[in-house]
Amino acid sequence: MQNNNKKFFFAFSFFILTLIGLGYYYFELERRHINHTINASLQRAAQSAHLVIGDRYHDQILRTPPTEVEDANIIKALTTLAHTQGVEYIYSLVLDAEGRLRFTSSSARQNELSNGIHLTRYNDPYNANPDIIKAFKTNQVVWDRNENGEKSGTFRSLYIPHTTPSGHRYVIGADIEADGIEKLSNAAAFKATMTSLLLFLGALPLLLIYRSTLKVTANRLRHDVKLATEKLRDVNEILENKIEEKTQQLISQSFEDALTGLPNRHCLQYDLDRKQFHALMILNLRNFREINDFFGTSIGDHLISQAGHWLRSFSLSPYRLSGDEFALLIDEAYTIGELETLASRLIHKLAEHPFNAGVENVSLGVTIGIDPGPDISLAHADIALHEAKGSPKHFAFYSSEKHIEEQYQANIAMTKMIHEALHEGRIVCYYQPIVSTVTGRIDKYETLVRMMDESSNIIPPDRFIRIAQKTHVYPQITRTVIAQACQAFQNRNEEFSVNLSIRDILDSQTITFIEEEILRTATAHRIVFEVLESEGIENFEAVLAFIRRMKKLGAKIAIDDFGTGYSSIENILTLKVDYIKIDGSLIRLLESDSRRSSIIESIAKCASKLGAKTVAEFVESEGLFNHIKSAGIDFAQGYYVGKPAPLTPQ
Repeated sequence: MQNNNKKFFFAFSFFILTLIGLGYYYFELERRHINHTINASLQRAAQSAHLVIGDRYHDQILRTPPTEVEDANIIKALTTLAHTQGVEYIYSLVLDAEGRLRFTSSSARQNELSNGIHLTRYNDPYNANPDIIKAFKTNQVVWDRNENGEKSGTFRSLYIPHTTPSGHRYVIGADIEADGIEKLSNAAAFKATMTSLLLFLGALPLLLIYRSTLKVTANRLRHDVKLATEKLRDVNEILENKIEEKTQQLISQSFEDALTGLPNRHCLQYDLDRKQFHALMILNLRNFREINDFFGTSIGDHLISQAGHWLRSFSLSPYRLSGDEFALLIDEAYTIGELETLASRLIHKLAEHPFNAGVENVSLGVTIGIDPGPDISLAHADIALHEAKGSPKHFAFYSSEKHIEEQYQANIAMTKMIHEALHEGRIVCYYQPIVSTVTGRIDKYETLVRMMDESSNIIPPDRFIRIAQKTHVYPQITRTVIAQACQAFQNRNEEFSVNLSIRDILDSQTITFIEEEILRTATAHRIVFEVLESEGIENFEAVLAFIRRMKKLGAKIAIDDFGTGYSSIENILTLKVDYIKIDGSLIRLLESDSRRSSIIESIAKCASKLGAKTVAEFVESEGLFNHIKSAGIDFAQGYYVGKPAPLTPQ
């Protein structure tokens, strides 16, 4: 009996030690699996990121830094990629001239992206990191398994160095938050151990009673543990396959346009990075917005899809960039003449092809920008496309000799300056006096917009208005001028005029603002709206509706730069204008050209019969003043009677 007890004791001790050993073994097995999962996620994330911020991206941004909009788009793209790959951050770094680490791109957490705080931007500094420096110097993949907490968390990192064809060295990094995963795995292992221990303790009384069946029970437990382990391995394998499948699906989706089935912009950039092509064309469907507005977005999408299928019929490589833009990569060595022939053929073939728009057939026009190489890029083709929009051929070639990029940079700088001036109240009004030729008294003022730089130097409108008109800030400038002018003349007796472009007149929100402002300041009966002759006639119905609306409130209307367009007397009669402002091109040479005197006299007489007053612009000398006075002109405006300046108090 004592001998049996000893045997049982040794068997029991062996069983306990075996249970502990098995628990430790499975604990280590789980830890290794978690480490493998973390490392695989980091590798997939860094490899996927290379498709977005690879060689072509770095060659481009290290030559021309990205705009704020481009930088924001990269942040959003990397943030989406980081989320789908299950990592915390994806980013790229370079070493500057002083050997310091600088970001060239980075993803963000969702809260950082939503509130814009703590976003990592292009060229932001990165704290010195010996592992990243090592990746730059050795050109080898470096793992950072120290799991330090540099970004408000415990991270494991991977750094993969790359070198662009132009020789620029950069590193793509990916971070994954390992702290939570490790805690979870430890808790799971602890729970498994405790469960086993509880099961063992629960079975102990039975073990004491049924010692004879101990071996059978132990074998059964081992068998169950083995089955559970195999099942766990199967589940892990299925999960890994699912993750791999989803990763491939994500990469596929990111390279294909959902509407047309064509490769998209990301795929185009990837192909440009991988292979040398001879030319690139960007095709923009002309007036597609109007077609979309007329037929509706569903028909518009159908037309885009048809255009994509039509492009496939050519032996070229079509891509859909976005909206109504497509691209073609030319793999063959075409000459400039052959590219011109191809562009002309595409334009004419597309115009002749009937596209189905519901019950109607429509034709589509196209404008083409061409980068003929050798160093082709989307940016160059896009510059050519903008130039093509003003060409009668509807296509244009990129040429670095035209200095278009420098002009674009200047436009961007001026746009930024306009934004800052509006925000800081540096858009101001100057006023030029208009004098009665009969009394010599200042009866009116014309409102002229100016912009001040940060040093309070005046920037004339010809340097910024044209650029502002191409941006969304232009209506803000118009409203600022209206508000300042109405406020300035609220308690004065003179009339004051404000220039409006057709863009202002077609903007319903601007017109509503004007209406509210002149009523609020009680200036409706003293304001004069100046409309350019050419714009007024080309958009006759819109201008007529605006004039009728303003005249009901008591405002007056002037036709500006009369003599530069082709107005008919019938149109002038219909518009019922109050003033006709004669352009300076007819006034300047009045003293030396008798024929001009006859024209001016005829305009004055005709205007008088129509019930309109006349204003001569650019009156710069006493002689000109006397000439227009004798010709019957009612008012004079120009440097002789007064230069534009801030309004002086009465």
